[in-house]
Amino acid sequence: MLCNSLGGTDAELAGCFASFGLPGDVLWVYVSGCLLLLIGLSKIRKDELPRARGLDKFLPFGRLFLAIPMAAFGKEHLTDTAGIATIVPQGMPAHTFWVYLVGIALIAAALSITTKIQPRPAATLLGVMFCCFVLLIHIPNIVAQPGNRFFWSGCATLRSAAALLLLRDRRSERGATGRCGAC
Repeated sequence: MLCNSLGGTDAELAGCFASFGLPGDVLWVYVSGCLLLLIGLSKIRKDELPRARGLDKFLPFGRLFLAIPMAAFGKEHLTDTAGIATIVPQGMPAHTFWVYLVGIALIAAALSITTKIQPRPAATLLGVMFCCFVLLIHIPNIVAQPGNRFFWSGCATLRSAAALLLLRDRRSERGATGRCGAC
């Protein structure tokens, strides 16, 4: 399909990708990240940069810094399903289903945040999903393996998200003077 529109064959396209020396699961993570970067940059360039002034021109890129890793993690869930399914708690049935569901949810949230189509519900659901990860995966594993740094990092992520929510609440308290209500 793509090869025919570019004037090549499927074998030639496969040869081009093979020259990078990347396995397929790694290659598609990069492809998803680059594709989301292109979508986001075109949206930012067309819609937001012309209206922004000064340092506000950097703010729209924050969405990309969140969305691109989410798309890469989502793609990883779809390509390394068996490996990630081992992390799903034993008490939950259908491990593979949960891995696919989380992968699709991560990609959908990344697209939503990048394109600004319903970004608030997507970000909220993404935060709820991360809280569920901490409660269902990280905390039980910290109790079982207190020396494993991977599971502690999940709790640090939750603390970071809580700090960002606090910042958002403080910004919403600001009145017309630009100062927060407690100041």
